[in-house]
Order: sequence, then structure tokens, then C-alpha cells
Amino acid sequence: MVLLPLLLTLLSANPGEPGGPVCRTADSKTVCGYSCVTDSFGTQCAQTPQGRCKVVDGKAVCFDPPAYLVRIYGASLPEPECKGLEGQAACGYHCAADFGDVKCARTPKGVCQARSGKVTCFDPPPVVYASWGSATPAAECRAYGQKLACGYGCVSGTEGVACAATPAGVCRSEAGRVLCFDPAPSAICALGRSLPPQQCRSSDGQAVCGYACTSAFSRAACARTPYGLCKVSDAQVTCFDPPLLPPADSSCLSLLGLAALEGP
Repeated sequence: MVLLPLLLTLLSANPGEPGGPVCRTADSKTVCGYSCVTDSFGTQCAQTPQGRCKVVDGKAVCFDPPAYLVRIYGASLPEPECKGLEGQAACGYHCAADFGDVKCARTPKGVCQARSGKVTCFDPPPVVYASWGSATPAAECRAYGQKLACGYGCVSGTEGVACAATPAGVCRSEAGRVLCFDPAPSAICALGRSLPPQQCRSSDGQAVCGYACTSAFSRAACARTPYGLCKVSDAQVTCFDPPLLPPADSSCLSLLGLAALEGP
């Protein structure tokens, strides 16, 4: 019976400090954390105070926001949501579900969209949040036929659809081919929202974008940072980007350090 394990769980729960972590035991298994919930299969707990857990369609599911988001938003961090469908459940932001596939973005400015029985999610990378903070622009999704892409500045062409990974990125369609270019993370971290716009050139029938773009005959190349340079030699274009780092005490570097700790 499901009721007996549930009763044992409630009786064995440690009260802990108000708002602090607790431990719950059911079927000889102990789980500790925050916002703990129990379903017929056991107990799930969030691992951070900002985490949330919920039973959705009979399934316990938890979500912990990335630490760098907590640093950026503080007490104004938006509450996550949970969604379930056909025995599947997920928690996070802007959740979407389709034919049993349920996914959520991990950040408030992320996006999820269902298409052709599959849910696609995109989150702005940590370097974007580190530079734009809570003013990070919301991402978008664009569909072309059966294809779907999410990010920034999305464009579509006869060969598909593509989006940039950052608000400073740019996408171009040339002869039906779609390509996107994002500045180097070091440039985004160092210059943030003051990063100048990228240039674009045509190269052998496709677009290339970046900085200091230079052409040689039908080919072009661009640097990835505003301080990069490109030179023509022997009908070839060679580009170079000098090191571009923010100050050692930069909050951007601090936030990227937090993101790196949580990485795979």
C-alpha cells in the first residue's frame, strides 16, 4: 500500500531549522535537502535553498537554479514552474510538453518550444547572464518546416534555420544557407553590452561575420573580437585575436567561475 510508506515518511521527517534542510526516510532510504516531496516511488529533495520540488501527475520532480543565477537575481529570482504529461514531469522555466516529452529551461530568459513531438529548449550561456545580468534579453524560437532552432537573431533559409547563442551574435542567410556567429566569450565578458556590432561579408557564397573582416578575391574572414586583425597574404586571409580579458576582480569572471563549478 502507498499510504503506509507515506505515513512512515512523515513520521520520520526531521524538522530541521525553519527554511533549512531536512531529511526524510522511507523504505529504509534517507534523502536530505530542501522542499522535499514524496511519491509512490520515494522521496526527492532539492539541493539548494532556492530549489523547488513538486509532485506532478503523481511523479516527484525537483529543480535547482544555477548558482550564478542566484547571485545575479538574489531574492528577485523568478519562481520556477513544473509541468507533467503522460507520466513525464520536469521543473524549471517556460516548460513545454508534447507527446510525453516534457522539458523546461534552466534559466528565466530561456525558452522551450514543442514541435513534431519533440521539445527543444535553449538557455542563454552563463557569459550572457554574467554580462547582461537580469536584463538578459529573452531568447526566441523559430521554425522552418520540421526544423526548429532557439536562441537570438534567428534566421531561416532553404537549408534550415539557425540562431545565435548570444544577444551579441548575428545570423545571416546567403544563397539559402544559414550561419550564425557569436563573439568570443572573452570579448563578451570584457566589454559586455558595449560590445560593438559585428560586420558580415560574403565568402564563397556564404556569409562570414565578426570584426575587421577582410576579403581576398572571393573569400573573406573575420576576427572574433573587436581588437582582432585580419591580413591578406598570398591570396589568403589570416586573422588573429589578441588576448582580451576583463579585470581580475570582474564580477563576470566570478560568475563564470560559479558556472564552471556546476558544469559537467
